[in-house]
Amino acid sequence: MTEQVQKTDSFLTDKSTEKWFYRKLFWRQNWLMFCTSYTKQQAVTYSWVLEPFLKKIYGEDSDAFYDAMLRHQDFFNTTPMMAPFIMGLNTSMERENHDQGKSFDVSSIAAIKASLMGPFAGLGDSVQQGALRIIATGIAIGFCQKGMWLGPLLFLLIYNIPNMLIRWYGAKLGYSVGQDFVAKTMANGIFKIITKAVSVLGLMMIGAMTAQYVTFTSTYQAKMAGQVFKLQAVLDQILPGLLPLLLVLGCFAYLRKKNRPVRVLVAILVLALVLTLLGITGGKTA
Repeated sequence: MTEQVQKTDSFLTDKSTEKWFYRKLFWRQNWLMFCTSYTKQQAVTYSWVLEPFLKKIYGEDSDAFYDAMLRHQDFFNTTPMMAPFIMGLNTSMERENHDQGKSFDVSSIAAIKASLMGPFAGLGDSVQQGALRIIATGIAIGFCQKGMWLGPLLFLLIYNIPNMLIRWYGAKLGYSVGQDFVAKTMANGIFKIITKAVSVLGLMMIGAMTAQYVTFTSTYQAKMAGQVFKLQAVLDQILPGLLPLLLVLGCFAYLRKKNRPVRVLVAILVLALVLTLLGITGGKTA
């Protein structure tokens, strides 16, 4: 190892090395969740993803290379779909560190990485889990109920194509824009606006799927003052689909406390059995 930074050629000097960088980053980032731990989460694989680029920037077996690898061993955890943007940004900052030398604030590399992983996790989870997955599932279920093979295929396409595009172009955007763009974007509150909008879209899709696919009606009737009292008619006057909505919200509240999904399934089965035996409902529950 050398005591000083090796003077390597400037990173991404031509189109061929640029294509090599984006292709290699795209394929390596798919392994982000391969080696996780409770103490560092994705940090080990994160540094592994950046390893060939850090070697090209600082030179193999240099002190600066090992320092950079050690920097990226710090705790990191975000939505895998959003990670390539941060990886591209970190690579750009590492190149600036190499080119500027002591005038560059090395601590800013870890700082911006730590500051982005939280907002990007919120944004990524909202897009991937709250929107893409719900939309893909809603469309696929309709085809699957009709016995069409397009159901699972559409799910894979709708869920994965945007996912892969965000990973590919996120890396490009992260490397090209540099740290100034991120600071301005966060200062303007754009991340917060996007996260809020995607969350609302996800909630709308959950509501639509609840109304369309969750069946829970009451068949309870009783004679009162010479008239027939129908429980379901009263509930419909309050809010159509009230029972399915309450069932979904109850399951959501239970699962949000990190309880086991199997218990929810068993509870729904028991509830359906008890309510049917009591004559309160004779339809389908969930």
